Amino acid sequence: MEEIEQLEAQIEALQEAIRRSRRLVVVGRGCASAGAALLACLMLGVLDFEPVRMIVGIVLGLGGLVLMGSSKSSTEELERSFKRAQEERNAAIDALELIQLGGGPN
Repeated sequence: MEEIEQLEAQIEALQEAIRRSRRLVVVGRGCASAGAALLACLMLGVLDFEPVRMIVGIVLGLGGLVLMGSSKSSTEELERSFKRAQEERNAAIDALELIQLGGGPN
């Protein structure tokens, strides 16, 4: 029973980590898109060219891509760990060999 409780706690922690990691993927996409949009605006003349704007666009674009890629691989690893923990929990529950007491379908 104690092992099942530990696995349940681990599953909950993994679920929260997966949610955080997915949010970081979205933030990374947003940064990459914002950086690309800023650079496009500078190239098309929509915004006045300033070196600082160009640097910010490059940093946003590259930083967003790195954050998105890193978070995506982290999310995949967390999801694999989550599935493993669920399988271990289910195996531990099955090992208890619970019996059904009366009132169930025959």
